[in-house]
Amino acid sequence: MIDRILVEDTVHSLRERYQLPGISVCLTDSTGEDFPLAAGVLHIASDTKLDPYDHLRVGSITKIFISTLILKLKDAGIVSLEQTVDSLLPGILKDGIHITIRQLLQHRSGLKDYIWMDVAGTKCIQHAVNSLQDVFPPQSLIRLIANHDLEFEPGTEFNYSNTGYILLGMIAEKLSGKSIEYLLDQWIIQPLDLKRTYFPITNDLRKPYATGCSRATPDLTDFSDEISEITDLNISIIWTAGALISNPIEIQSFMKALFNGQLLTEESLTEMMSFLEADDPKHSYGLGLQQYTFEDGRQAVGHQGGIHGYESVTLYYPDCEMSLTVIVNQMPIGVVAIADQLFRE
Repeated sequence: MIDRILVEDTVHSLRERYQLPGISVCLTDSTGEDFPLAAGVLHIASDTKLDPYDHLRVGSITKIFISTLILKLKDAGIVSLEQTVDSLLPGILKDGIHITIRQLLQHRSGLKDYIWMDVAGTKCIQHAVNSLQDVFPPQSLIRLIANHDLEFEPGTEFNYSNTGYILLGMIAEKLSGKSIEYLLDQWIIQPLDLKRTYFPITNDLRKPYATGCSRATPDLTDFSDEISEITDLNISIIWTAGALISNPIEIQSFMKALFNGQLLTEESLTEMMSFLEADDPKHSYGLGLQQYTFEDGRQAVGHQGGIHGYESVTLYYPDCEMSLTVIVNQMPIGVVAIADQLFRE
């Protein structure tokens, strides 16, 4: 049984230890009961307390939602995971005939990651904070890597590439004739009654929201000497690779629904959890899901996310049927280590 007071003390302790503006948490026990907690403030220059229901950017946790959406299209008989990119988006990639949807989901396509490509002399990802008024359609993001040679033969290696999840968003829209925000809302968000989860179509966050803080350079390649506040991001740069807005409680609701069979067939959930070697012996990757192996041998399934000003992780521990989501409004910070400490303490 979870000791709420102990968990609350630990959350406050972790906030102080890592000098975080805010930390938002939801721990779910084996009975399915949620324990939402938050410590700290909404904005670094304010004393307004962070609430566990406040809006936060979740970064690459978005990829579990996109993977689930693609698998729902598969369950509906609309697409096969063995179809190639070229069969669905003809001519968009030089090597699209050799890359399958499954390989996009697994980060085994061999495609370069568009976020590190140069746009007007700076890394593409830097435009997320420097070019708020510009709109980057997904096709323009893919053009950054479309004619580059693959880094390896598709299916033979793992290389985390946000490019694959931009393509998956485009494929979902092409197959359905609907926008990605509509699909996520109608197929996942509304059925699960998630009131504060949405896929944004503007750069602004809905109130109440926690302002992000960053100690990284705008291109995310180095540390900065100063901490900067980040509220608005150019979400067209990030799109289906990491633009989702939510909070730990609603991410937990989604994860419970995913693992108890509400969202996918048993076959698709099994495929999602068919993990292969990644680039770290402690991690393996399935279809939009990552498997973590911690120092004490415990394993968890989920995904982490990092986006300008925020870090997040959601973890499901099969052995004890407990789960945990942690989101902090500062980066870089190492949120997986924070979550592991919270779970152990």
